Amino acid sequence: MKYSKDFQKAIDFYKDSTPIQKKMFLNLISDKFTLFDGENCFEVDTEYNINFNGIYYQINIKKE
Repeated sequence: MKYSKDFQKAIDFYKDSTPIQKKMFLNLISDKFTLFDGENCFEVDTEYNINFNGIYYQINIKKE
């Protein structure tokens, strides 16, 4: 499948980076995204670093 140049760079980063590099990237952009549960939106709590919880990434959210 052929992708745009920018999207291909994103795909290559995802495929070629380690979980630790992905975690570092998520920490870099954590102040730029919001999480939704279908009804509510939550901001990332930047007091805490994104880290691993088992094989998953743990992203702490701010309490309302």
